[in-house]
Amino acid sequence: MIQPKKIFRTAGGELGFEWNDGSRGACEVRKLRLACPCALCVDEHTGEKLLNSSSVPEDIKLLKIQSVGRYAATLSFSDGHSSGIYPYDKLMELTKNP
Repeated sequence: MIQPKKIFRTAGGELGFEWNDGSRGACEVRKLRLACPCALCVDEHTGEKLLNSSSVPEDIKLLKIQSVGRYAATLSFSDGHSSGIYPYDKLMELTKNP
């Protein structure tokens, strides 16, 4: 099961992870917000994206990250959104370095 060993902020303000398989990666905060999997942002029946990307500020900030069991995290953003549960495998995919 993929889990973070370390969570950190990069010098550029990205959210970074060191994973238990030894890999590392980071992601821009806005990209994380745009990838929110909650029912407000994605239709739970069709998978259609509901979030309008123009409604997410370019300078959005990550305020808090909290573990959900051993499989996911919730992220709280400066636009007031905090309902998404991001499975660690999804976060790993988002933070992979090209």
